[in-house]
Amino acid sequence: MRLRTTCAAVIATFVVSPDSLSAQQPAEAWWRHVQVLAHDSLKGRDMGSPGHEAAARYVAEQFRLAGLTPAGTDGWYQPVRFIEVAMAKEGVALALRDGDAWTPLAVGRDLRVTARLSTGNVEAPLVFAGYGITLPQAGMDDLRGLDLRGKIVVYVNANPKGLSAPLLAHGTRTRWAAMRQAGAVGVAAVGAGGSWVDNENTRLGSSVSLADTSLDDLGGQRINSVLNPTLMPRLLAGSGIVWDSVVAVARRGEPLPRAELQVSLRATLPTVRRDIVSPNVVGMLPGTDRTLRDEVVVLSAHLDHVGTFKGPVLTGDSIFNGTMDNATGAATLLETARTVSARGGNKRTLLFVAVTAEEKGLLGSRYFAARPSITRGTIVANLNTDMFLPLFPLEGLFVYGNDESDLADDVDGVVTARGLRVLPDPEPQEMRFVRSDQYSFIRRGVPSLAFKLGYTPGTANEKLFTGWVRERYHKMSDDLAQPIDFEAAAGFNALYADLALGVANRKSRPAWRPNSFFATPVIVP
Repeated sequence: MRLRTTCAAVIATFVVSPDSLSAQQPAEAWWRHVQVLAHDSLKGRDMGSPGHEAAARYVAEQFRLAGLTPAGTDGWYQPVRFIEVAMAKEGVALALRDGDAWTPLAVGRDLRVTARLSTGNVEAPLVFAGYGITLPQAGMDDLRGLDLRGKIVVYVNANPKGLSAPLLAHGTRTRWAAMRQAGAVGVAAVGAGGSWVDNENTRLGSSVSLADTSLDDLGGQRINSVLNPTLMPRLLAGSGIVWDSVVAVARRGEPLPRAELQVSLRATLPTVRRDIVSPNVVGMLPGTDRTLRDEVVVLSAHLDHVGTFKGPVLTGDSIFNGTMDNATGAATLLETARTVSARGGNKRTLLFVAVTAEEKGLLGSRYFAARPSITRGTIVANLNTDMFLPLFPLEGLFVYGNDESDLADDVDGVVTARGLRVLPDPEPQEMRFVRSDQYSFIRRGVPSLAFKLGYTPGTANEKLFTGWVRERYHKMSDDLAQPIDFEAAAGFNALYADLALGVANRKSRPAWRPNSFFATPVIVP
């Protein structure tokens, strides 16, 4: 992993020693890291790019300055192999058979297709499976009674009511695993509202998968597609299901009808592939207790973002800097490493992991959780930080997973000591419990938490939070020029360091609550 010259020059400008960092205010030290990681020269830190490589070098150097020891498989690094699969620009063809005739479909207008590792030419009947969710624990199985062998499953991409946020999140994450087990060969998702836009840049999608196919959640998916809702009446013809009725029921979150359909889809899907290697960066602070040091607490934050604009050439800015998402979280990881290393006394081993490929589907953490780079010890907890959003004063926290394990007791201690509160998640439908790297550890049976600054619904802070998500999330405006509440960032960083040491030094090993669905590992595949 050679650092490119231009990136090295930028990083050299910002690298500072621990002494000079400690002489600054806490938020200033944290902000210095953010400035490096979100700098234009890193071109959005897309995994496998020179910019991400430079960011990984910077993190490794800061781990060294903080006094950590290398804990990757190659020094500070755990190289991870990926395969990027894209649809070929020429040769893609789609057709629908209803009756005896095949009718061509327009790519983009009727159907969007995303390449997967197992994408290939396919001809298969369609079956409609409601929400497509299988959760026996909640008495829900949309696949029950349907013959999915050799078929493409059409499902409504909406959320049924009556499920807890973690259970709903898990159900949507594991849709394909249940479908594949039942013999399906592909999926076609359809929305229950909103407008359909035929955008040339989204007609044919690419994807990145782990080269270790045993860890590929989407293995066997020969076609992954999204349907234009206007096509649904044609697909449902003869099934007894009326699409307008389905839309109304789905918007209420009520159970949907299911049926085998009288149509088939034929797809010719040529693909091109590219091998990529991108590292997780891993530093360790060994535990001091002979009994507890083989219990490992992982602190994680993703280092990658989405790179640069891939569409038509733009004038002006074309870089997705990823300042909040997730230079801020990676900077917190670095500051936490420096703080807890200086304090010392952690009985359990603390492992600091800056993961790659979160933006590609939590793949770097997926690999690390399944193939830890450490040679001894058992991972017993994960604390993950991803765009914690210091937009307003720190008055409370959203703690995703707080109801699931006794890590909530550790959180309560550090929050109460500061006169703060753990606030209820006002947007469970966003399923943030599974949308970042903590889920890779959760599914391996490891109690885990993730965090954001919290707000009370109906307040100005809610407007700031929701406005940021609407206007800056995964947009080029998530840059270094946006407003930051530095006092809130400093408060969060101090709280996070205290929590890390609290979990490292607690008497008992972290445990799931007895009634938590996640008390049993949910490894898929």
